[in-house]
Amino acid sequence: MDPPVPADVRKAANGLGFRDFLTVALVVPWEDGFEDNWIYVHPPDVEVGRVQNFGQWSPDLGKDGRTCLGLEYFVTEGDHLWVSDDDDLVELGKVEMARLGLLDPSRVEAGYVVRMPKAYPMYDAHYQKNVDVVRGWLAEHASNVYPVGRNGMHRYNNQDHSMFTAMLTVENVLADGPPTATMSGRSTWRRTTTRRSGEPPAT
Repeated sequence: MDPPVPADVRKAANGLGFRDFLTVALVVPWEDGFEDNWIYVHPPDVEVGRVQNFGQWSPDLGKDGRTCLGLEYFVTEGDHLWVSDDDDLVELGKVEMARLGLLDPSRVEAGYVVRMPKAYPMYDAHYQKNVDVVRGWLAEHASNVYPVGRNGMHRYNNQDHSMFTAMLTVENVLADGPPTATMSGRSTWRRTTTRRSGEPPAT
């Protein structure tokens, strides 16, 4: 970048940590899903942390009488799960779903694995100070750089919040620049995770 990023700003950016994430997606008949959109998993004898039934988010996510169950594993890039073969992870998912009593493995018609590095910003004792350092330098020296979403803002936003910051940024670009102090209503930094989520209400 021009001007070059100072060492203290680079140090702050490098001090921002993340957790990585992978999903084992199991395709099953619709009736083998469950009524919730997701279930958090707590038993210590499995490694899966959450299971989503994607068909419960929208019927359009199901096809030909099938739904997809997404088994979510909270991992670190390079650990034993991250480096496992996809076929082994699919088999692990089947075993763990059976152990939890959520699925008969014989009902699984197909399985896929998706790995997502840096999916979760880590909130440690120093993250806010590091974010403030990076944010302040960008505002003063690179105001045409617009941080958006989880990674850009190092903020644990939901997907809809992250998409909203991107849409708001497009509005700011079309308006010829980031909002000033008198235009703070359009600032992505003032949009927090308390904004209404797109998650369906509990029933």
